[in-house]
Amino acid sequence: MAKPADHQLRPLRLISPDSQLLNEASVRIAPADVQSIGMQSIIDAMLAIAKGEQGNPDRPTLVGLAAPQVGVNKRIIIVGVNADGLGGAIDFWVYINPEIVDASQTTNFDREGCYSTDRVCGIVERADQITIKALDRAGMPVNETYSGFPARIFQHEIDHLNGIRFPDRITDDQKLLWVEPENFGDFREQWASWSHKCPRSKWLAIKSGVDTPSN
Repeated sequence: MAKPADHQLRPLRLISPDSQLLNEASVRIAPADVQSIGMQSIIDAMLAIAKGEQGNPDRPTLVGLAAPQVGVNKRIIIVGVNADGLGGAIDFWVYINPEIVDASQTTNFDREGCYSTDRVCGIVERADQITIKALDRAGMPVNETYSGFPARIFQHEIDHLNGIRFPDRITDDQKLLWVEPENFGDFREQWASWSHKCPRSKWLAIKSGVDTPSN
């Protein structure tokens, strides 16, 4: 009998920012496997985790989640397609094997944070508008276009599937920031002038596991 996958032996949870799985590309899912019990269980667990991180606009709020963030090396993301970045209620949709098939030439800078980067936040350049293709949780193809904050979430989460976290996109160290959870409400409004910088060496130490992430 085949050995069950590790994620089927334990409840899923957000893994530590120093986990090397977060630096690896994830594996595509065969369309025939999308509706399997195992895959649907992963999706349900991811949705439960995301919804559990809602409800406090003064602290970090989860607006998207990629399977690697919960220790599963599969190309699954969930996205708050109506998220506005202000901490309000969110509708999460599921995307399997998502790809960006078109992106606008116009870009914008905005704040980003992540449960997989510890207290490291930043100001990141992203395309204003993207078109994605993927499968939904029923295995049906979807092709959708997003702009504004949801487009940013898609780009952030698809990066996770490729082993990329947003600090790796930042080339100007002045845009690499440090935010304690209790200060996140202020950061939402003051991000453009946030004075608490994060040395790049600190981020690289967290990413490599040399520096133990904060509790």
